[in-house]
Amino acid sequence: MNASQPPTAQPPSSSISPPPTLHPITLAIPLSLTPHTTLHLHITIFSTSTLIFLTSTDPSSSGFLSALGSFVYAMPNRLQASDPLSTALYQQTGSIEFTTRIAKILARRTGKPTYVGCSVVFENPTVEEEVAGVRAVVEEVLKVVDGEEKR
Repeated sequence: MNASQPPTAQPPSSSISPPPTLHPITLAIPLSLTPHTTLHLHITIFSTSTLIFLTSTDPSSSGFLSALGSFVYAMPNRLQASDPLSTALYQQTGSIEFTTRIAKILARRTGKPTYVGCSVVFENPTVEEEVAGVRAVVEEVLKVVDGEEKR
């Protein structure tokens, strides 16, 4: 070792971990039962959780800013797998039920904690339209999650 050079400390190799790589995925899903309405998804998959933001657009809402919507955290329930636990971190009356439903379904199906931010607006929705929206979001997110796990 040369006395003029300061020693370089190397951390043990077990403490070095690669930085997380984020690959946010954005999707747009047209809804078949609600003409001219499109759901927009922004999905980020982490090793320990999933983060999803949802919003909707239709011709009548062009030019208007969307409200923040609701933000819900859901996690698998170790004691009763069929009933995930959830809490609303931010609530907006028009979107809290839809957001909670999506978060709980995804937490149960992925087995990972899930954060869902949602400002989806259905104008006078029927039950069928809302169910179709939930189904479309869940199917698309699960495709992305399954694709990321195979990498």
